Amino acid sequence: YVGRDNQRHRPYIIHRAPLGTHERFVAFLIEHYGGVFPTWLAPVQARLIPVTPAAIEHCHKLAAALRQELMRVEVDDSQETFSKKIRNGQVSKAPNLFIVGQKEMESERLTWKRHGERDQVTLPAAEALARLRAEIAGRVDWRRVKG
Repeated sequence: YVGRDNQRHRPYIIHRAPLGTHERFVAFLIEHYGGVFPTWLAPVQARLIPVTPAAIEHCHKLAAALRQELMRVEVDDSQETFSKKIRNGQVSKAPNLFIVGQKEMESERLTWKRHGERDQVTLPAAEALARLRAEIAGRVDWRRVKG
């Protein structure tokens, strides 16, 4: 082109695609994991499910403590039945469901159900949360190392 100085100039073109590559990468991750992300990457890392109305307050206290550690946690305090709460947790693809009932509150334990697993395990709350912390910190995909 001819500039203001009546001289010929070569134009410079700056190509910028700041979001396109990120969107493709996120789409790749969603496809790779089928929407079931490992705990460290999941939008909701754990969902607390109270069995009884008495356990709701306990779950909210536990969730607040986990949020202090920068964990992404939800409490299902809806009026749904217990089995519906479990089903909603599975459908939402939350990688970890922690079930809290009267027995768990009294013994300071948590029943841990992983996404896609039939079995659930009851552990001392401190041990379950330590395992969850280690999994998040180490960016471990438990589905690849279980066994």
